[in-house]
Amino acid sequence: MKGSMKRLLTLGVCGAGLALTNAAAAQQEVSGATAERSSTSLSFEQQQAINNKIIRVAPVDLPPPKQMAAALATQRKHWEPTPPPADPRDLTGVWAMINGHIDLVQDDGNQAPFTAAEAQATQALIKAEDAGHVVTDASSQCFPHGVPRLTITPGYPIRFVYLPGTILMLHEVAHNVRIIHMDQTEAPEGTPRTFLGYSVGHWEGNTLVVATSHFNERTRIDSVTSHGPSLKVIERFTKEKTVEGYTDLAVRIIIDDPDHFYKLFSISRKLGFRSDLDRTVWSEGIMEYSCEENNRNVPDVEGIVTAK
Repeated sequence: MKGSMKRLLTLGVCGAGLALTNAAAAQQEVSGATAERSSTSLSFEQQQAINNKIIRVAPVDLPPPKQMAAALATQRKHWEPTPPPADPRDLTGVWAMINGHIDLVQDDGNQAPFTAAEAQATQALIKAEDAGHVVTDASSQCFPHGVPRLTITPGYPIRFVYLPGTILMLHEVAHNVRIIHMDQTEAPEGTPRTFLGYSVGHWEGNTLVVATSHFNERTRIDSVTSHGPSLKVIERFTKEKTVEGYTDLAVRIIIDDPDHFYKLFSISRKLGFRSDLDRTVWSEGIMEYSCEENNRNVPDVEGIVTAK
């Protein structure tokens, strides 16, 4: 469906390389949504961690970490022919994930704090994928992909656009558009539940904080994990300079869904500034994504399709 194999290979290698590096990073304290639920006890958490372990089959065909890191360093030399705006609050431009992986593994390498029911459901879909079945959800049926899945999906850039009272996130993934309401403190009364929810934003220093709620239940948080109507997602975007002089957009994502996770938790990702993509023939760095050209697969009640 995508036009440039070279571009996808480049972004894929970058994502694989830094995903391994970040897995070993120390987990940051959950703040912005700070306290864990008061009903959660340490003994309960320990038992949940034992009972709800998720097992994924690790890829066996990845290059060694040092080789992937070297490939990333070479590629990044060409990413910023034009630097981003100097204002740390100006995220205007195209950004692409450099450590993307569609899972909920926390920064310390631990799995998300699944409830027993969600752990069972998630593991069932992982086993279905391992068995060669096509696992479908809203995204595979050409509906909006949901949050935070849109943010953590590797290989597809995101453009930030500023309008009065609003910041837009234009996602190459299925041409999904997120509206961040900077002139609101919460969703208005009567806001409907939608695939992308309702996002309000504010600045904490030079960090853009985006709180999203009012989701419907038709999307998944990653490719295999469901959520309920109480899901709230807080994304914290901070522009950073690397030691090499490149520009990153660090993203910490806090997930709160008491129906599917027994406590708050967070995951982290990084996007790199990609002014090189503005020089392509695509629409300002965002390629056309036409999901409907392959929408014939309809899932069964468990969200699984047998490939035809």
